[in-house]
Amino acid sequence: MRPVPAPSLPDLVQPLRPSGIPAAAAVLAAALADDPGFVHLFPVRARRERELRAMYRMTLSDAVRYGHVFVTRLRGETTGVIALYPPGAYPMTPVRWWRQGLRIARIAVRTREHSLGLIKFGDMTSAGVPCSAWYIEALGVRPDLQRAGRGKKLMATVFSVIDEVGGPSYLETTKPDNVVYYAALGYESVRVPVPMAGASADGPWIFPMGREPVSLSL
Repeated sequence: MRPVPAPSLPDLVQPLRPSGIPAAAAVLAAALADDPGFVHLFPVRARRERELRAMYRMTLSDAVRYGHVFVTRLRGETTGVIALYPPGAYPMTPVRWWRQGLRIARIAVRTREHSLGLIKFGDMTSAGVPCSAWYIEALGVRPDLQRAGRGKKLMATVFSVIDEVGGPSYLETTKPDNVVYYAALGYESVRVPVPMAGASADGPWIFPMGREPVSLSL
């Protein structure tokens, strides 16, 4: 299935520069603060965005170096972010974890009693990422600008990267509504949902989704 064409928006799509990481992390934290998985991991609403900002500063710092990060920008402000790892680049190697030592320490301080749950979540997601697949690690649009096509514009940008080289892609979401959203972009469920709360039937759940390689016709 070919990707859905991105709508025409005034936002520019640009690679993320290291100097833009704090602003991009803030956008992802605001965009994803109400996702069921992060509500489960960071149950204190007053702290959640601050905890997510710390986490995504580390994630984006690594993804800028070892993958691709694109942002949409409008009048000089970051409005959306997507992070993509090429096959085999995720999860982080021990050397890359070591390089992130200071950021990891800051995350531990900010998340405090939630840090063990975050580590478990990271283990659960990284275990499911196929080594042969491009991995979309994060996608988020500023909450006040959502549902206007910026997410699809960012997805179209990474599809152009993926499909030029070839290969499948993979992502996860803990938000049931997003399953429909990604299905419209060519993804389908690849495994049964994974419960984040052990055997609890109440959720939240991790929904693994994959997209088959697309051959670009000349």
